Amino acid sequence: MRHVRRRIGLTRRRTATVAWATFVSITGCDNPPAAGTAAAAKVSNGVAETELTTVTLSPAAVTRLGIETVEVESTTVGATRELGGEIVVPPGQALTITAPVAGTVLAPASGALPGPGTRVARGATILRLVALPPDRDLLRTQQDLAAAEARLKQAQSEADRVAALFAERVVSARENETAQAELATAKATRDAVAAQTSLISGNAPRDGRGLSPLTISAPDGGIVQAIRVAPGQSVAAGAPLAELVQLDRVWVRVPVYAGDASRIAKGVSVTVHGLAGPTAPPVIRAMPIPAPPSADPTAASVDLFFQVNGAGLSPGERVGVTMPLAAARGRRSLVVPLAAIVHDMNGGTWVYERRDSVTFVRRRVEVERTAGTAAVLTRGPPPGTPVVVAGVAELFGTEFGGGK
Repeated sequence: MRHVRRRIGLTRRRTATVAWATFVSITGCDNPPAAGTAAAAKVSNGVAETELTTVTLSPAAVTRLGIETVEVESTTVGATRELGGEIVVPPGQALTITAPVAGTVLAPASGALPGPGTRVARGATILRLVALPPDRDLLRTQQDLAAAEARLKQAQSEADRVAALFAERVVSARENETAQAELATAKATRDAVAAQTSLISGNAPRDGRGLSPLTISAPDGGIVQAIRVAPGQSVAAGAPLAELVQLDRVWVRVPVYAGDASRIAKGVSVTVHGLAGPTAPPVIRAMPIPAPPSADPTAASVDLFFQVNGAGLSPGERVGVTMPLAAARGRRSLVVPLAAIVHDMNGGTWVYERRDSVTFVRRRVEVERTAGTAAVLTRGPPPGTPVVVAGVAELFGTEFGGGK
Protein backbone atom coordinates (compact mmCIF):
# COMPACT_ATOMS: atom_id res chain seq x y z
CA MET A 1 0.00 0.00 0.00
CA ARG A 2 2.85 2.36 0.78
CA HIS A 3 4.46 1.55 -2.53
CA VAL A 4 1.24 2.45 -4.41
CA ARG A 5 0.90 5.84 -2.63
CA ARG A 6 4.53 6.61 -3.37
CA ARG A 7 4.04 5.94 -7.12
CA ILE A 8 0.87 8.12 -7.30
CA GLY A 9 2.69 11.04 -5.66
CA LEU A 10 5.55 10.73 -8.17
CA THR A 11 3.12 10.75 -11.09
CA ARG A 12 1.38 13.90 -9.84
CA ARG A 13 4.70 15.75 -9.49
CA ARG A 14 5.74 14.78 -13.05
CA THR A 15 2.35 15.97 -14.47
CA ALA A 16 2.62 19.33 -12.76
CA THR A 17 6.15 19.82 -14.10
CA VAL A 18 5.03 19.13 -17.71
CA ALA A 19 2.03 21.49 -17.39
CA TRP A 20 4.23 24.32 -16.10
CA ALA A 21 6.71 23.86 -18.93
CA THR A 22 3.88 23.96 -21.50
CA PHE A 23 2.49 27.18 -19.99
CA VAL A 24 5.88 28.83 -20.13
CA SER A 25 6.35 27.76 -23.75
CA ILE A 26 2.94 29.14 -24.84
CA THR A 27 3.26 32.45 -23.07
CA GLY A 28 6.76 32.84 -24.43
CA CYS A 29 5.40 32.77 -28.05
CA ASP A 30 3.50 36.02 -27.44
CA ASN A 31 6.61 37.93 -26.64
CA PRO A 32 8.13 40.03 -29.48
CA PRO A 33 11.45 38.94 -30.92
CA ALA A 34 14.48 40.29 -29.22
CA ALA A 35 16.04 43.48 -30.59
CA GLY A 36 18.40 42.89 -33.50
CA THR A 37 16.66 39.65 -34.68
CA ALA A 38 15.97 39.65 -38.54
CA ALA A 39 12.37 39.09 -39.79
CA ALA A 40 11.64 35.84 -41.65
CA ALA A 41 10.13 37.68 -44.71
CA LYS A 42 9.79 41.19 -46.01
CA VAL A 43 7.33 42.54 -48.67
CA SER A 44 8.36 45.71 -50.45
CA ASN A 45 6.35 48.01 -52.74
CA GLY A 46 3.03 46.32 -52.08
CA VAL A 47 0.60 47.41 -54.81
CA ALA A 48 -3.05 46.50 -55.37
CA GLU A 49 -3.86 44.29 -58.38
CA THR A 50 -5.82 47.00 -60.20
CA GLU A 51 -2.90 49.39 -60.02
CA LEU A 52 -0.70 46.86 -61.82
CA THR A 53 -3.10 46.52 -64.79
CA THR A 54 -3.72 50.13 -65.79
CA VAL A 55 -3.08 51.05 -69.43
CA THR A 56 -2.91 54.68 -70.47
CA LEU A 57 -3.03 55.44 -74.20
CA SER A 58 -2.64 58.59 -76.17
CA PRO A 59 -5.78 60.00 -77.82
CA ALA A 60 -4.31 59.10 -81.22
CA ALA A 61 -3.75 55.50 -80.10
CA VAL A 62 -7.34 55.22 -78.85
CA THR A 63 -8.58 56.35 -82.26
CA ARG A 64 -6.21 54.06 -84.15
CA LEU A 65 -7.19 50.99 -82.11
CA GLY A 66 -10.90 51.70 -82.59
CA ILE A 67 -11.80 51.36 -78.92
CA GLU A 68 -15.53 50.83 -78.29
CA THR A 69 -17.26 50.24 -74.95
CA VAL A 70 -20.59 49.04 -73.56
CA GLU A 71 -21.92 49.12 -70.02
CA VAL A 72 -22.14 46.09 -67.76
CA GLU A 73 -25.77 45.08 -67.39
CA SER A 74 -27.67 43.40 -64.58
CA THR A 75 -30.46 41.47 -66.25
CA THR A 76 -32.39 38.23 -66.09
CA VAL A 77 -30.89 35.56 -68.32
CA GLY A 78 -32.64 32.28 -69.00
CA ALA A 79 -30.77 29.01 -68.77
CA THR A 80 -29.46 27.46 -71.96
CA ARG A 81 -27.70 24.28 -73.00
CA GLU A 82 -25.12 23.86 -75.75
CA LEU A 83 -25.36 20.69 -77.82
CA GLY A 84 -23.87 19.37 -81.04
CA GLY A 85 -25.80 19.26 -84.31
CA GLU A 86 -25.41 18.04 -87.88
CA ILE A 87 -26.35 19.76 -91.14
CA VAL A 88 -28.67 17.52 -93.18
CA VAL A 89 -30.48 17.95 -96.49
CA PRO A 90 -34.27 18.15 -96.05
CA PRO A 91 -36.36 15.44 -97.72
CA GLY A 92 -37.26 16.37 -101.27
CA GLN A 93 -34.24 18.60 -101.80
CA ALA A 94 -31.92 15.76 -102.83
CA LEU A 95 -32.73 14.55 -106.35
CA THR A 96 -31.40 11.43 -108.03
CA ILE A 97 -31.56 11.42 -111.84
CA THR A 98 -31.98 7.90 -113.25
CA ALA A 99 -31.81 6.45 -116.75
CA PRO A 100 -35.28 6.20 -118.33
CA VAL A 101 -34.10 3.39 -120.65
CA ALA A 102 -31.06 1.24 -121.09
CA GLY A 103 -28.48 3.10 -123.12
CA THR A 104 -25.02 4.51 -123.58
CA VAL A 105 -23.98 7.73 -121.88
CA LEU A 106 -22.77 10.67 -123.98
CA ALA A 107 -21.45 14.03 -122.82
CA PRO A 108 -23.53 17.14 -123.52
CA ALA A 109 -23.05 18.63 -126.97
CA SER A 110 -21.62 21.78 -125.37
CA GLY A 111 -18.78 19.99 -123.57
CA ALA A 112 -17.98 17.64 -120.70
CA LEU A 113 -20.29 16.37 -117.98
CA PRO A 114 -20.75 18.84 -115.10
CA GLY A 115 -18.50 17.99 -112.17
CA PRO A 116 -19.53 17.69 -108.52
CA GLY A 117 -20.08 21.09 -106.96
CA THR A 118 -21.27 22.69 -110.20
CA ARG A 119 -24.41 24.80 -109.84
CA VAL A 120 -26.90 24.09 -112.63
CA ALA A 121 -30.14 25.82 -113.58
CA ARG A 122 -33.46 24.15 -114.14
CA GLY A 123 -33.56 22.52 -117.58
CA ALA A 124 -29.77 22.52 -118.02
CA THR A 125 -28.38 19.50 -119.90
CA ILE A 126 -26.65 17.05 -117.58
CA LEU A 127 -25.82 14.37 -120.17
CA ARG A 128 -27.17 12.57 -123.21
CA LEU A 129 -28.29 8.96 -123.42
CA VAL A 130 -28.48 6.79 -126.55
CA ALA A 131 -31.07 4.05 -126.17
CA LEU A 132 -29.76 0.53 -126.66
CA PRO A 133 -31.74 -1.85 -128.91
CA PRO A 134 -32.68 -5.26 -127.51
CA ASP A 135 -29.99 -7.93 -127.63
CA ARG A 136 -32.09 -10.07 -129.99
CA ASP A 137 -31.73 -7.38 -132.70
CA LEU A 138 -27.93 -7.61 -132.84
CA LEU A 139 -27.80 -10.03 -135.74
CA ARG A 140 -30.54 -8.20 -137.60
CA THR A 141 -28.71 -4.90 -137.12
CA GLN A 142 -25.62 -6.36 -138.78
CA GLN A 143 -27.74 -7.54 -141.68
CA ASP A 144 -29.37 -4.12 -141.92
CA LEU A 145 -25.91 -2.56 -142.09
CA ALA A 146 -24.90 -4.74 -145.02
CA ALA A 147 -28.16 -3.92 -146.83
CA ALA A 148 -27.75 -0.19 -146.10
CA GLU A 149 -24.23 -0.19 -147.53
CA ALA A 150 -25.46 -1.98 -150.67
CA ARG A 151 -28.26 0.58 -151.13
CA LEU A 152 -25.79 3.39 -150.61
CA LYS A 153 -23.48 1.94 -153.27
CA GLN A 154 -26.38 1.63 -155.72
CA ALA A 155 -27.60 5.17 -154.93
CA GLN A 156 -24.07 6.52 -155.45
CA SER A 157 -23.81 4.87 -158.87
CA GLU A 158 -27.26 6.12 -159.91
CA ALA A 159 -26.45 9.63 -158.73
CA ASP A 160 -23.16 9.65 -160.70
CA ARG A 161 -24.89 8.38 -163.86
CA VAL A 162 -27.72 10.93 -163.66
CA ALA A 163 -25.24 13.71 -162.96
CA ALA A 164 -23.27 12.79 -166.12
CA LEU A 165 -26.47 12.73 -168.24
CA PHE A 166 -27.57 16.05 -166.74
CA ALA A 167 -24.23 17.56 -167.74
CA GLU A 168 -24.94 16.51 -171.35
CA ARG A 169 -28.48 17.93 -171.13
CA VAL A 170 -29.99 14.48 -171.60
CA VAL A 171 -32.04 14.43 -168.38
CA SER A 172 -33.84 17.22 -166.58
CA ALA A 173 -32.73 19.00 -163.45
CA ARG A 174 -35.57 17.42 -161.50
CA GLU A 175 -34.28 13.92 -162.24
CA ASN A 176 -30.81 14.98 -161.08
CA GLU A 177 -32.18 16.42 -157.84
CA THR A 178 -34.15 13.23 -157.17
CA ALA A 179 -31.02 11.08 -157.61
CA GLN A 180 -29.05 13.33 -155.21
CA ALA A 181 -31.83 13.15 -152.61
CA GLU A 182 -31.90 9.38 -152.80
CA LEU A 183 -28.12 9.36 -152.31
CA ALA A 184 -28.41 11.55 -149.20
CA THR A 185 -31.14 9.32 -147.80
CA ALA A 186 -29.03 6.21 -148.37
CA LYS A 187 -26.08 7.84 -146.61
CA ALA A 188 -28.18 8.83 -143.60
CA THR A 189 -29.64 5.34 -143.35
CA ARG A 190 -26.22 3.73 -143.56
CA ASP A 191 -24.81 6.08 -140.87
CA ALA A 192 -27.69 5.39 -138.51
CA VAL A 193 -27.40 1.62 -138.89
CA ALA A 194 -23.60 1.81 -138.52
CA ALA A 195 -23.96 3.85 -135.34
CA GLN A 196 -26.44 1.37 -133.90
CA THR A 197 -24.06 -1.48 -134.72
CA SER A 198 -21.16 0.32 -133.05
CA LEU A 199 -23.37 1.07 -130.06
CA ILE A 200 -24.23 -2.57 -129.56
CA SER A 201 -20.62 -3.66 -129.97
CA GLY A 202 -19.46 -1.08 -127.41
CA ASN A 203 -17.82 1.34 -129.86
CA ALA A 204 -20.35 4.16 -129.78
CA PRO A 205 -19.11 7.51 -131.12
CA ARG A 206 -18.50 9.99 -128.28
CA ASP A 207 -20.11 12.86 -130.18
CA GLY A 208 -23.31 10.94 -130.89
CA ARG A 209 -22.91 11.37 -134.64
CA GLY A 210 -25.43 9.31 -136.51
CA LEU A 211 -27.52 8.69 -133.37
CA SER A 212 -30.59 10.26 -131.82
CA PRO A 213 -29.64 10.60 -128.13
CA LEU A 214 -32.05 11.52 -125.35
CA THR A 215 -31.26 14.72 -123.49
CA ILE A 216 -31.19 14.26 -119.70
CA SER A 217 -31.89 17.64 -118.10
CA ALA A 218 -31.94 18.92 -114.51
CA PRO A 219 -35.54 18.75 -113.21
CA ASP A 220 -34.78 21.69 -110.91
CA GLY A 221 -31.95 24.04 -110.10
CA GLY A 222 -29.32 22.99 -107.59
CA ILE A 223 -25.76 21.80 -107.06
CA VAL A 224 -24.37 18.64 -108.63
CA GLN A 225 -23.47 16.44 -105.71
CA ALA A 226 -22.30 13.40 -107.67
CA ILE A 227 -21.99 12.07 -111.24
CA ARG A 228 -22.37 8.30 -111.26
CA VAL A 229 -21.48 7.57 -114.90
CA ALA A 230 -18.88 8.44 -117.54
CA PRO A 231 -19.17 9.05 -121.31
CA GLY A 232 -19.30 5.81 -123.26
CA GLN A 233 -20.60 3.79 -120.32
CA SER A 234 -23.61 1.52 -120.85
CA VAL A 235 -26.27 1.68 -118.14
CA ALA A 236 -29.44 -0.25 -117.44
CA ALA A 237 -32.86 1.30 -117.16
CA GLY A 238 -33.30 2.93 -113.75
CA ALA A 239 -29.58 3.21 -113.06
CA PRO A 240 -28.57 6.41 -111.16
CA LEU A 241 -26.89 8.93 -113.42
CA ALA A 242 -26.41 12.03 -111.25
CA GLU A 243 -27.43 13.54 -107.92
CA LEU A 244 -28.56 17.13 -107.38
CA VAL A 245 -29.05 18.86 -104.06
CA GLN A 246 -30.64 22.17 -103.11
CA LEU A 247 -28.88 23.98 -100.26
CA ASP A 248 -30.86 27.21 -100.09
CA ARG A 249 -32.48 25.84 -96.94
CA VAL A 250 -31.00 23.06 -94.80
CA TRP A 251 -31.95 21.34 -91.57
CA VAL A 252 -29.97 21.05 -88.36
CA ARG A 253 -30.44 17.69 -86.64
CA VAL A 254 -29.74 17.88 -82.90
CA PRO A 255 -29.65 14.56 -81.01
CA VAL A 256 -30.80 15.13 -77.43
CA TYR A 257 -30.54 12.64 -74.57
CA ALA A 258 -34.03 11.24 -74.03
CA GLY A 259 -33.94 12.10 -70.34
CA ASP A 260 -33.26 15.77 -71.14
CA ALA A 261 -35.67 16.16 -74.06
CA SER A 262 -38.46 17.44 -71.82
CA ARG A 263 -36.18 20.17 -70.46
CA ILE A 264 -35.59 21.74 -73.88
CA ALA A 265 -37.94 24.61 -74.70
CA LYS A 266 -40.24 23.69 -77.59
CA GLY A 267 -41.27 25.99 -80.41
CA VAL A 268 -38.54 28.60 -79.88
CA SER A 269 -35.57 29.54 -82.04
CA VAL A 270 -32.02 28.41 -81.27
CA THR A 271 -28.57 29.73 -82.13
CA VAL A 272 -26.40 27.75 -84.55
CA HIS A 273 -22.66 28.46 -84.47
CA GLY A 274 -19.27 26.89 -85.00
CA LEU A 275 -17.82 24.26 -82.72
CA ALA A 276 -15.35 26.73 -81.19
CA GLY A 277 -18.09 28.40 -79.15
CA PRO A 278 -21.21 30.56 -79.26
CA THR A 279 -19.35 33.32 -81.10
CA ALA A 280 -17.63 31.08 -83.66
CA PRO A 281 -18.88 31.87 -87.19
CA PRO A 282 -21.33 31.41 -88.66
CA VAL A 283 -23.72 32.56 -85.91
CA ILE A 284 -27.27 32.27 -87.26
CA ARG A 285 -30.75 31.79 -85.87
CA ALA A 286 -32.61 28.56 -86.61
CA MET A 287 -36.34 28.03 -86.37
CA PRO A 288 -37.95 24.76 -85.21
CA ILE A 289 -39.81 22.78 -87.85
CA PRO A 290 -42.18 19.81 -87.73
CA ALA A 291 -40.18 16.80 -88.92
CA PRO A 292 -40.76 13.04 -88.92
CA PRO A 293 -39.96 11.63 -85.46
CA SER A 294 -36.56 9.95 -85.30
CA ALA A 295 -34.43 8.56 -82.50
CA ASP A 296 -31.35 6.43 -81.85
CA PRO A 297 -31.99 3.64 -79.33
CA THR A 298 -28.28 2.86 -79.09
CA ALA A 299 -27.45 6.39 -77.90
CA ALA A 300 -30.78 6.80 -76.06
CA SER A 301 -31.38 10.07 -77.91
CA VAL A 302 -34.19 11.74 -79.81
CA ASP A 303 -33.72 14.13 -82.73
CA LEU A 304 -34.86 17.73 -82.87
CA PHE A 305 -34.83 19.55 -86.22
CA PHE A 306 -34.36 23.23 -87.05
CA GLN A 307 -34.23 25.05 -90.38
CA VAL A 308 -31.54 27.56 -91.32
CA ASN A 309 -30.29 29.40 -94.36
CA GLY A 310 -27.84 27.07 -96.07
CA ALA A 311 -25.31 29.75 -97.07
CA GLY A 312 -21.84 28.60 -96.04
CA LEU A 313 -23.02 25.24 -94.64
CA SER A 314 -22.32 21.80 -96.09
CA PRO A 315 -24.30 18.57 -95.63
CA GLY A 316 -22.75 16.49 -92.88
CA GLU A 317 -21.06 19.46 -91.21
CA ARG A 318 -20.96 19.44 -87.42
CA VAL A 319 -22.09 22.62 -85.65
CA GLY A 320 -22.83 23.81 -82.14
CA VAL A 321 -26.40 24.63 -81.11
CA THR A 322 -27.30 26.76 -78.08
CA MET A 323 -30.81 25.82 -76.93
CA PRO A 324 -32.94 27.51 -74.23
CA LEU A 325 -34.29 25.34 -71.45
CA ALA A 326 -37.99 25.11 -70.70
CA ALA A 327 -39.47 26.33 -67.39
CA ALA A 328 -36.10 27.66 -66.30
CA ARG A 329 -36.43 30.59 -63.93
CA GLY A 330 -33.91 33.20 -64.80
CA ARG A 331 -32.11 35.21 -62.14
CA ARG A 332 -30.53 38.60 -62.33
CA SER A 333 -26.88 38.37 -63.22
CA LEU A 334 -24.08 40.55 -64.49
CA VAL A 335 -23.92 40.29 -68.28
CA VAL A 336 -21.28 41.51 -70.74
CA PRO A 337 -20.76 40.69 -74.43
CA LEU A 338 -18.46 37.76 -75.09
CA ALA A 339 -16.30 40.12 -77.15
CA ALA A 340 -15.34 41.92 -73.93
CA ILE A 341 -13.77 38.81 -72.36
CA VAL A 342 -10.03 38.25 -72.69
CA HIS A 343 -8.17 35.14 -71.46
CA ASP A 344 -4.66 35.09 -70.03
CA MET A 345 -2.14 32.28 -70.36
CA ASN A 346 -3.40 30.62 -67.16
CA GLY A 347 -7.03 30.59 -68.24
CA GLY A 348 -8.05 33.62 -66.20
CA THR A 349 -10.81 35.83 -67.57
CA TRP A 350 -10.62 39.62 -67.62
CA VAL A 351 -12.34 42.70 -68.98
CA TYR A 352 -10.97 46.17 -69.57
CA GLU A 353 -12.80 48.89 -67.65
CA ARG A 354 -12.66 52.37 -69.12
CA ARG A 355 -11.84 54.93 -66.42
CA ASP A 356 -11.65 57.95 -68.72
CA SER A 357 -11.04 58.68 -72.39
CA VAL A 358 -7.48 57.29 -72.38
CA THR A 359 -7.22 55.13 -69.21
CA PHE A 360 -8.19 51.45 -69.09
CA VAL A 361 -7.99 49.04 -66.16
CA ARG A 362 -7.94 45.28 -66.53
CA ARG A 363 -10.44 43.77 -64.10
CA ARG A 364 -10.71 40.09 -63.23
CA VAL A 365 -14.12 38.47 -63.82
CA GLU A 366 -15.56 34.99 -63.36
CA VAL A 367 -17.67 33.64 -66.21
CA GLU A 368 -20.47 31.35 -65.10
CA ARG A 369 -21.78 30.46 -68.56
CA THR A 370 -22.60 31.87 -71.96
CA ALA A 371 -26.04 32.81 -73.26
CA GLY A 372 -25.93 33.40 -76.99
CA THR A 373 -23.41 36.18 -77.58
CA ALA A 374 -23.34 37.26 -73.92
CA ALA A 375 -21.28 36.09 -70.96
CA VAL A 376 -23.01 35.66 -67.59
CA LEU A 377 -20.68 36.63 -64.75
CA THR A 378 -20.61 35.46 -61.14
CA ARG A 379 -18.13 38.22 -60.29
CA GLY A 380 -17.29 41.38 -62.15
CA PRO A 381 -17.61 45.17 -62.26
CA PRO A 382 -20.86 46.70 -60.98
CA PRO A 383 -23.70 47.45 -63.43
CA GLY A 384 -23.16 50.56 -65.51
CA THR A 385 -19.37 50.15 -65.67
CA PRO A 386 -18.11 50.80 -69.22
CA VAL A 387 -16.04 47.89 -70.55
CA VAL A 388 -14.22 47.58 -73.86
CA VAL A 389 -15.75 45.36 -76.56
CA ALA A 390 -13.76 46.50 -79.63
CA GLY A 391 -9.99 46.71 -79.29
CA VAL A 392 -9.73 44.26 -76.38
CA ALA A 393 -7.00 42.17 -78.02
CA GLU A 394 -5.08 45.33 -78.90
CA LEU A 395 -5.18 46.55 -75.30
CA PHE A 396 -4.06 43.14 -74.04
CA GLY A 397 -1.17 43.13 -76.51
CA THR A 398 -0.23 46.70 -75.59
CA GLU A 399 -0.11 45.80 -71.91
CA PHE A 400 2.12 42.74 -72.36
CA GLY A 401 4.35 44.07 -75.12
CA GLY A 402 2.63 42.67 -78.20
CA GLY A 403 0.64 45.76 -79.15
CA LYS A 404 1.27 47.83 -82.26
